[in-house]
Amino acid sequence: MVKKLYIVDDASLMNEWDYEANQIFDPSKLTRASNKNVSWICSKCRYTWKAKISNRSVLERGCPLCANRVVVEGVNDLGTTHQLLANEWHPTKNGDLTPKNVTHGSGKKVLWLCPLGHDYPATILHRTSGTNCPICNSGRQTSFAEQATFFYIKKLYPDAISRYKSSFLGRMELDIFIPSIRYAIEYDGEAWHKKDTIKREQLKYSKCQEKGIKLIRLREKFPELGSIVADYQFGTNKLYEPKNLEHIIKEILRRINFSNTWLTKCPIDVNIERDKYKIQNYRFTLENESFLDKFPQIAEEWHPTKNGNLKPGMFKPRSDHKIWWKCFSCGYSYESTIGHRTYGTGCPKCAIEKVTKVKRKQVNMIDPNTGEVVSKFISISDASRKMKINSSNISMVCKGQKAKAGGYCWSYDKIVNKK
Repeated sequence: MVKKLYIVDDASLMNEWDYEANQIFDPSKLTRASNKNVSWICSKCRYTWKAKISNRSVLERGCPLCANRVVVEGVNDLGTTHQLLANEWHPTKNGDLTPKNVTHGSGKKVLWLCPLGHDYPATILHRTSGTNCPICNSGRQTSFAEQATFFYIKKLYPDAISRYKSSFLGRMELDIFIPSIRYAIEYDGEAWHKKDTIKREQLKYSKCQEKGIKLIRLREKFPELGSIVADYQFGTNKLYEPKNLEHIIKEILRRINFSNTWLTKCPIDVNIERDKYKIQNYRFTLENESFLDKFPQIAEEWHPTKNGNLKPGMFKPRSDHKIWWKCFSCGYSYESTIGHRTYGTGCPKCAIEKVTKVKRKQVNMIDPNTGEVVSKFISISDASRKMKINSSNISMVCKGQKAKAGGYCWSYDKIVNKK
């Protein structure tokens, strides 16, 4: 005779049995193969749901909330777990679907609206995995692996910089740079090992060596290379898997902190699964920093009427979009890319005035017979243009290298550049 297995004998099931909702049932009389639909309370998140006993015991199905099979607003909805990303949800083209009724791992394809006003389709999972606007994103995206590494390094070294740029690098950048210990970390994706890319990275490594910077490479694939492009290399074929990524990050932390006694006593706890939401939100914060966030003073010169609906907060700091500006000093309106402005290019009129003030000297045209000043000019070029006299000749007279030019004597005015 086959002994029946009752759910009362299964401690894990009874631990999640909802006694209040299941008062009409006697667990001592219900077998583990029963198709009765009963209530359960998750021992981890306290979510309540209904499921057949056989599904729980035989098929071993657990809490749907923990598995992200249901959406609970304020707990696991996209608007709660990825607030910054949810801001790019298209407000009118997704029907009744909102960030409040989908999870971060959903495979549903929805429409998004980027800060520049481009709408485009993408699955929710792809967006939470790092995919951005295909129109704006002509450059590379920051991978989850790269930003997870930066997330933990930043805990240890607050001065760490993501996507570091400097004059010695030219147009190149370092994925992560730690100024205090002069270490840099480069993340190499699967498409990294192309000839032109390797040549560029060799140049980057040599520039780091010149500046005394130790370079570490974190590699998605780990093929043999014909030349040295880093001081240290770490890699695996499945860097997207949390356990592999955790291992690599720990190895990197050990390498850059081999002499750090503080790290030995208080090691950084690397847990990708636990911290993934923080890392993703941190990454979106970094990637979504606008021109307005980074350069508020320059943004004050954004032309108030000539840029239509475009606003400083809609662009990245190094954007190549050409925008109208209004000089705060002289009021002159001009066009320039946002990238040029953030790299130091300013008002062209003020720049000309500045150069002119340095170079321009007023000159006097003098009657050679009486020695009296016949006329004054704001500059040699001004005198040359108005009197039809070669400017070089006037200059030579002013410097005492020639007696006359155009039949007149010339001299620099004693009062120069007073305003």
